[in-house]
Amino acid sequence: DQPLPFWAGMRDRFGPAIAAVYCPMPGQRFASGRPRQPEEHLPAFLEAALLPAEVVVNPIVLPRPLAEVAPDILDALRWLEGEFGVQRVTVSNLLLARTIKERLPGFQVAASTLMGIAGPAQALMAGGWLDAITPDTRLVRDLAGLRGLREAFAGEIRLLVNEACLPGCLLRTQHFYEMAYCGAQPRSLCASILEEQPWLRLTGAWILPRHLPLYAGVYDTLKLAGRVTLRRPERYLSVLQAYVEGGPLLPRDLGGGPASVLDGMDVSDEWFELVLHCDKRCATCPSCRAAYEQFQRKAEEKASWTA
Repeated sequence: DQPLPFWAGMRDRFGPAIAAVYCPMPGQRFASGRPRQPEEHLPAFLEAALLPAEVVVNPIVLPRPLAEVAPDILDALRWLEGEFGVQRVTVSNLLLARTIKERLPGFQVAASTLMGIAGPAQALMAGGWLDAITPDTRLVRDLAGLRGLREAFAGEIRLLVNEACLPGCLLRTQHFYEMAYCGAQPRSLCASILEEQPWLRLTGAWILPRHLPLYAGVYDTLKLAGRVTLRRPERYLSVLQAYVEGGPLLPRDLGGGPASVLDGMDVSDEWFELVLHCDKRCATCPSCRAAYEQFQRKAEEKASWTA
C-alpha cells in the first residue's frame, strides 16, 4: 500500500514491463487470499490509474457457496469497472471464473496459483472460462509439466517466480485459509518440517533471474509476489529490477517468505537445470539433500572469509 510517488516512479522506470499491479478489493469485503491488507493509498492508486490494476479475489476456499457470494462480488467488479476502468481479476474458484466471464465479458479472468492447475487435463477442464493461468507451485521446477500445460492452454501463462512455498505442501490449504480469514499474520506451519529437513528449502517454488532463459517458450508473463519485499519498497524495486533487467540475486533476496533459503546460500546453475528435468523421485534421490549441504558449506566458507 504505497503512496502515488512510488507508483509514479515505478511507471517511469518500469512502465513498459508492467502488465498490471495486483490489489485487494477496496473495503476488503472479499478475501484476497492473503492477510487483510492496508489500503490507505488504494483509492488514490485506482483513481490515478498510473498503472493497470488487477483485483484479487482468491481465497483458497470461498467462505460460503458461490450462489451466496457471487452477487456481491459481481456488483463490486461492476463498480470497479465503471468507476476506475478495472477489467482484470484473479480468482481461485473455477465456478466464480465462469460466472464472471458470463456476466462481465469485458473482464480478463486469471486463475490464481491457488486454483492448483498442474496439468493439461485441468487446463482443459477450465474450458474457455480463463484468460490466464498461474500454474500450481508443483510446476515451477517441472519443465516438462510446463510444456504440457503450454500445449493444452491457449491463453496467457503467468509464472510465479518468488513465492517459495514448498510444492505440494501438505499444510498449504490450512495456511492460506488462516491468512485469508483469521485476521493476524499466521505463523509458518511448515517451520518444524524445515528444521527437520532443511534441504526442502531448495525445492521451493522460486526461480532466480539468471535461470529464466531455461523457461523460454513456456510462459508469457511473470508474477512477482510482494508480500515480503514491499515491507521495504527499495528492496522490492531491486528485486523487480533484477527480474526485468537480469541482475544477480541470491535465493534469500527474493522475498518469498519463511520457506525460502534464508541464509547467504547460492545455488549452482548445473543443479538448477538438473532439477528442471529430474523425475521428482525425492525418496530415493539424494541430489537435493547433498546439494543443500554443499551450498551451505560454501556459504559458511564465504562468510568466514569476509568476517
